[in-house]
Amino acid sequence: MSADDPDRLDEGLANGETHAVVSAATERDGDAGRTDTGDPDADRAELAGLRRENVRLRQRYEALREGQYRRTAVALAALGVAGLLGGALFPPVRETLVVLGAIGLFAAAVTRYLSPERFIPVGVGASVFGAHAGNHAAVVDELGLQDATVYVPDADRDSVRLFVPEHRAYALPDAEALRDTFVVTDDELARGVAFDPSGGGLFDEFERSLDGPLGDGPETLARQATDALVELFELAGAATAETDAADGRLTVRVEDCRFAAAETFDTPVASFVAVVVARGLDAPVVTEVAAGEEMDFAVTCRWEVGGDEETETEPSADAADGTTETRRETENADPDERR
Repeated sequence: MSADDPDRLDEGLANGETHAVVSAATERDGDAGRTDTGDPDADRAELAGLRRENVRLRQRYEALREGQYRRTAVALAALGVAGLLGGALFPPVRETLVVLGAIGLFAAAVTRYLSPERFIPVGVGASVFGAHAGNHAAVVDELGLQDATVYVPDADRDSVRLFVPEHRAYALPDAEALRDTFVVTDDELARGVAFDPSGGGLFDEFERSLDGPLGDGPETLARQATDALVELFELAGAATAETDAADGRLTVRVEDCRFAAAETFDTPVASFVAVVVARGLDAPVVTEVAAGEEMDFAVTCRWEVGGDEETETEPSADAADGTTETRRETENADPDERR
């Protein structure tokens, strides 16, 4: 089918053949960009024309798709009205016709107002997020900060901040200090940087989708978080959780991760799990992400179970299995011990 034949083009679009047309135009676009005719002006003009044609075809496809949904909605509504009228005219089959009429009207409403939205390909989203994650990681690296990532809830703002400390034996800043990007306090141990975690927006969507309250225990939070990762956001093909409330530990093993990777700074899957745990327990959460052989990676969240001790988290030898060893350091630790 030629893109220059308007009649055949409209017929092809109506029959769902537009992807082939758009792809063909795109391929021609690319070929034109690679062909050297010896006349740069002519090549640029041809390339501009092909791009305009590609845009026009996409716009026509969108218009035809929206028109198809509208026509389907009108047809379903007409069938619904006919069913209700038939119920009034034919009493012996009234119940059946009324039910069919109600179904038709409901389907028409759903088709009209819940038609598919535009989606951004995963690759596009990952590339955009990767740039921001890379910038954050560069800030952390150039400032010589620690590898620790602490997700701290801010009850006054119903949010969570990601704190990256300067010292190994760190102290957590107060909520007001964490609202700044560069956290510079009188207490040298409480200095570092703070970001809005990538899982914050995901948590907002997750919270709106809940049919009940957010859990307040590790097991409930683990179940809610893994269900959301797989079923709601489809960020992972599978996610399994293991909790140890007495030790203050929750580990989520992720398989077939579809967005970012274990080495990505504040990778969305780990960030979302940490935000869920921090909000649910209303406690700071230290997170470790470890790649594995039989899975993409494991996210281990740790929190304090009583006491006012400072926390330093380091990966253990079996970190590939998603477990970590946690070492406690008191507030009396030598403030000069860094990195």
